[in-house]
Amino acid sequence: MTARRSLRRRVAVTLAAFSGAVSLTLATFMYVASHDLERRLIDDTLTAELDDYVARRQRNPQSLPERTATIRAFVVASEGGTMPIPPEVAALGPGRHELTLEGKRYRAAVRVVQDQRFVVLFDVSALRKRERIFLLLLALSVVLVTGVSALAGRWLACVVVSPVTALARRVSAQRPEDPPRALAGEFPWQEVQQLAADFDAYLTRLHDFIERERFFTADVSHELRTPLTVVAGAAELLQSDPSLGERNRARVTRIARAVAEMREMTEALLALAREQEAVSEGALDCDVAAVAEELVQRYRNLFPGKPVELTLEVDARPRLRSDRAVLSMVLGNLLRNALAFTQEGHVRLRVASGLVAIEDTGPGLDPGAGADLFQPFVRGSDSRGAGLGLSLVQRLCAKQGWAVRLSNREGGGTRASLVFQPTDRVDSEQV
Repeated sequence: MTARRSLRRRVAVTLAAFSGAVSLTLATFMYVASHDLERRLIDDTLTAELDDYVARRQRNPQSLPERTATIRAFVVASEGGTMPIPPEVAALGPGRHELTLEGKRYRAAVRVVQDQRFVVLFDVSALRKRERIFLLLLALSVVLVTGVSALAGRWLACVVVSPVTALARRVSAQRPEDPPRALAGEFPWQEVQQLAADFDAYLTRLHDFIERERFFTADVSHELRTPLTVVAGAAELLQSDPSLGERNRARVTRIARAVAEMREMTEALLALAREQEAVSEGALDCDVAAVAEELVQRYRNLFPGKPVELTLEVDARPRLRSDRAVLSMVLGNLLRNALAFTQEGHVRLRVASGLVAIEDTGPGLDPGAGADLFQPFVRGSDSRGAGLGLSLVQRLCAKQGWAVRLSNREGGGTRASLVFQPTDRVDSEQV
């Protein structure tokens, strides 16, 4: 699942990052330009001092070298040079140099005239200190500009995103089953208006779909229940006929069982199609044990040719707020699968508080099958069905808030578990 992110924060962070990058670039350019200009000025000063001192020495060989708070001059020569000359200065060749002398940083310019080397030093210690202060001020300016940009970006994001937020509130306030109200005309901004128009179209289609689903549900409920009721009534009358032979009575019993299953299937499918809030009248009081007992009676002779014993154990009688048909279809599907895949042995259905377990002595699940069997059209190696039964069970359980699991039993066979939360009204009487 993708993590939720704030659009306001994204705009604010983007603006702050952009402003920080721009201010950092400008600060870097200013620092480099200032440093280069300072260096050029120092070099020009050194050149002027060299020219002046060389000219004075040529006029007067005894002229003293320059020595001020920032400038020092030396003449390195075998004869007639200035004394004393530090070794660091004596080792300098023609050109520009950086050196440390007596704990101070100097910029040096060296020129050779005849047999003499003229050296002029410029004290840059104070300039380097001012450079560090200037660099610190630039860094603080970058941080300040970035912070102000973040605050401004936050405010600007709120202003820019507010129409989208207002649209989101309007959309969330609309219910799909209510007639959609046009939103596009409420926003003057072109981009938001286009988004609102798309929402209008989507909500209109969703409303039309829900209306069609309502009509379909009502039609199916009427058109299917009526003939099923007729067939069930006819089957009941035939079963009460004393002149009916045993063979025909068995056939009528199969018809009655099939009608009951079709009724449950219709109710379950309608419950799956209805909105979550739509609770049928059968959802007020569903006795899980009673449904299990009815299913055991119905399927006890489903496979008469198999040496399989079907037993029921009722440890508690939990009640559910759910459609009886939905629970019957879920348990019936699991029970039919257990009976179909068990060739001999037993199938046991156990009802406990918050749990219904169906255990069989069949071949068990294929290795690695498990949850994949609840996917549509996924079947086991021995299955001959379409692979939709367990998928329908999974969807019904998900809608009701139940959990259904399949696992292999120790010693062979399969265990199907239906886990649910019973209502407060539970009869804990042990049977």
